[in-house]
Amino acid sequence: MSTPNIFYAIILLGAFLAGQSQNPAWVILIIAALASVARIADPETRAANAAQGKSLAKALPMLVINQIIWVNLAFLIGFGIVWAFGAPLVALPLWLPLVVSALGLGGFLALSLKG
Repeated sequence: MSTPNIFYAIILLGAFLAGQSQNPAWVILIIAALASVARIADPETRAANAAQGKSLAKALPMLVINQIIWVNLAFLIGFGIVWAFGAPLVALPLWLPLVVSALGLGGFLALSLKG
């Protein structure tokens, strides 16, 4: 697993924690925006889009939809655990999943700016 994928997994961990702590659904959109920024800054994603002849404007709609799907999946996995047990395993404040995802984005951006 590459380092950028580890930071992306941290962003998705924030979505999982949001689902597990039964945070409101708008948190998904914020975390999806963070994940989209991470993928836009990813040099590998830019290279893959350039190889396909896609500019950022052409690739952006599907990139955002893809991130919404992945973040929603992580959120629903966390929410499914809550549903199965009837209550959150650990009650977390609303800001914690957002901070975890922001830390993942920060690491991702630092890594992409470094290289």
